Amino acid sequence: MFNIMLDRLPTEYEGYPIDTDFQIGIQIMQVLEDSELSQQEQIGQALSLLFITEDEDGESLDLPDAQTAVDCLTWFLSAWNHDKHGGEDKDKVTDYDIDQWRIYSAFRQHYGINLHTDALHFWEFMALLTTLPECAYTRVIDIRSKKLDGKMSKEERNTYIKLKAIYELKQTKAAEYTDEQKQAIDEYDAMIEEQKRIRESQRLAEKAFEEMVR
Repeated sequence: MFNIMLDRLPTEYEGYPIDTDFQIGIQIMQVLEDSELSQQEQIGQALSLLFITEDEDGESLDLPDAQTAVDCLTWFLSAWNHDKHGGEDKDKVTDYDIDQWRIYSAFRQHYGINLHTDALHFWEFMALLTTLPECAYTRVIDIRSKKLDGKMSKEERNTYIKLKAIYELKQTKAAEYTDEQKQAIDEYDAMIEEQKRIRESQRLAEKAFEEMVR
């Protein structure tokens, strides 16, 4: 189990380099929540964001097989969190577009971090986001996640109904790696093979051009 007090923040998975910037993590979560994309498209785009395909010299890097890639995606998004959440409601409570200024200002105020310019590992970002002290962002999250029950007074219930209407998010079904995962894996394999073919064609074309101009 990863321990931030003992271990270095990971930058690869089973030897394959990954982009761990918090902005990449946010983009991946947005892709996986995009209801206009099929599950296959969600996974394909998420993996293309996650894996680094070239080294600092522009040389192509090997990419993992499809199952390893999907395992890495699941690990990257969840391995930072060691809490158990069995059986609880999974309604969406954060939208990184709608909540952008609340999150940005909270990090500036409480951590002195400028999310517009500062570099941050995705796991660091998630740890800090989920442990923010009370602020505009956490108050909105509390409103969205608040359950209306019979113990509330009529006035309190009506207040929460109005507040929930103001801050309500469109609920989208998160990508689930079930039966359709196999099809997504096949599509990812095809995408990787196509990328390899394109890179090889580019290499041969560059080599041919160099020989022509000698």
